[in-house]
Amino acid sequence: MARTNGKPTEDRQDWPRVCAIIVTYGARHQFLARVLARVVACGIAQVVVVFNGNYAANVLLPENCTIVNSPRNLGSAGGFKAGIEAALELDAEYFLLLDDDNLLASDCLQRLLSAWQKLGGTSLTALQAYRPSQPWHRIAVREGVLAVGRPNTYGWFNVSNEPHLLRRQLAAGDSSFALDVEPQNALVSISLAAYGGLFLGREALQLPERPDPRYFCYYDDFDFTDRLVRRGVEIHLCADARIEDIDSSWHALNERVHPTFSPHTADERIYLDLRNAFIFYRSRITSRAFYGLNAVGFWLGMAYLALFRSADIGTTKRRLALICRAVRFGSRGEFAPYDDGQESRPKGQG
Repeated sequence: MARTNGKPTEDRQDWPRVCAIIVTYGARHQFLARVLARVVACGIAQVVVVFNGNYAANVLLPENCTIVNSPRNLGSAGGFKAGIEAALELDAEYFLLLDDDNLLASDCLQRLLSAWQKLGGTSLTALQAYRPSQPWHRIAVREGVLAVGRPNTYGWFNVSNEPHLLRRQLAAGDSSFALDVEPQNALVSISLAAYGGLFLGREALQLPERPDPRYFCYYDDFDFTDRLVRRGVEIHLCADARIEDIDSSWHALNERVHPTFSPHTADERIYLDLRNAFIFYRSRITSRAFYGLNAVGFWLGMAYLALFRSADIGTTKRRLALICRAVRFGSRGEFAPYDDGQESRPKGQG
C-alpha cells in the first residue's frame, strides 16, 4: 500500500485543524472531485484520500492531501481503517469521515463545530452530520427514535420499527419521509453512526478500536461506532449540519421490483449486507421470544417480496438460496465469503 503526502496549506486563522478522511472505490472519480472541492471550500485544512484499488493519476487532488493507494479494494472497513491510521499521523485536532459521494453543505463544518461546543466539547464527544437520504436519520430527527441497532433484530427486521420501516420495505414508498421534512430534533443522542459524516476528536479516534476488515462492507461502520460508544464516546446526530448523498444507494432503487430480488442488484451486495446484519446483531439478542417474533416477520416479508415484488422465477430462486446462506453463516457469526472458492469482493461497498 503506497502512501504519499502533499504539502500542507496554511490554515484559516483561528480555524481548528480538521482532517477529512475520504474513501473511494470503483469508477466514482466524478463524485470524489465534487466532494474534494467542497471539502476545500469549507476550510478543511488536511485531507486523506484512500483509493480502494481505483487510483487515477488524473484526479485533481488538493495540495494538502495525503494519498493512501491500495492496489485492491479493501472495502469500506479496510479503507477507513487505513485512512484513520494515516490521518492520525497528521497534526489535526478533529477528523471528519466521508464517503466519496458525501457532499458537505457549505456551512456543515461550522455547524458541527458549533454543536461540538454546545455539547461541551469533551474528548469523547462525537457527532454525525445529518444525511436526509438515510431513512434512519430522518426518523431520528423527526421522532427522536433510533431505528437501527435495536435489540433482538432478526437480519433486516424488527417489529419495533413499524410503522417506520415496513411501509418502505414492502410498499413503493412513504411520502411522509420526504427529504424536505423539517427536522424536529436538532441534536439526537445515538448509539451507532455511519462513516459518512462522522465527526470526532483525536482522543476518540486514538482509542484502540478500528473498523473490522472481516465485514468488508455493510454494518462495519455500526460495529466500529458501537465499540467506540462502549468505550465512552457519546455520539449525537446533528440535524442542522447537512450532507447530500450525490449517488443513490442500491437500497433506494425506485422500482416495483424490490432491490433484494432485482437482477440489477449484485448478489454479493445482498449476501454481505444480510450476513453482516446477522453477525452484528448476534450480540444484541436479549429475548429469544422477541427475536423469534422478528424472525417470523422477516421471513413473511421475504415471502411477500418473492411473490409480489420480484423480477422473475430464476432470480427469485437464486436470491432465496442466497438469503438462506447469508442467514445460516451470519447467525453463526461466521464471515464466510459469498463464493466458497474465493474471497468476496463486490464491485460496490455502500
